[in-house]
Amino acid sequence: MRLKNSFCLANEYIKPQECDRLIKFCDRLPAKEAGTAKGTDPSGLKRRSSIAWFEDTPNHKWIYDRVSLCVKTANEQYWHWTVNDNEPLQYTTYGSGQYYGWHTDASHTPYPKASPWAGMVRKISVTVQLSHPHEYEGGDFLLEDTRTSPDRAEDRIKTLSDAKNRGTVIMFPSHLFHQVTPVTRGTRRSLVGWYLGPQFQ
Repeated sequence: MRLKNSFCLANEYIKPQECDRLIKFCDRLPAKEAGTAKGTDPSGLKRRSSIAWFEDTPNHKWIYDRVSLCVKTANEQYWHWTVNDNEPLQYTTYGSGQYYGWHTDASHTPYPKASPWAGMVRKISVTVQLSHPHEYEGGDFLLEDTRTSPDRAEDRIKTLSDAKNRGTVIMFPSHLFHQVTPVTRGTRRSLVGWYLGPQFQ
């Protein structure tokens, strides 16, 4: 699927004091080693990071509302897809030597009937950058940019350097390949989420 727009950035959309507030709370959440859609990745070949789930509660409604408005605005401007639900936000931290290799967030099959999102698929992925860019090195966000025509995958790789700005929200179609390169110093902190809707026809 070739898109006119492969991503959207809302630069410094979340204020520094709000990022501090989120980090202070999220750092107290029970964290675990990140896995993949197929389970854990004990070899660390695909993904090495820590995650915790940041649930949608009355105290956190403000950040869910802000991110949802951002996604809604981007979708209305760029993609025009039916999006009617979202999964809980995930707090992800990458320490030195940690990364997430090339992957997509979408699945070819919708969530099963037993799921809270039965029949839906991930359509738009979102990342909220919480760390200041001076707090870590490495940890670049790379995305498959389908706005251009090269057929070689390596010619479609785009580094979103502005995505390192603190408080910036990155939004992109969930089926696009993307990665976080290894962090070489410090800790990269972010919130990650997925917005869902019915299968594409």
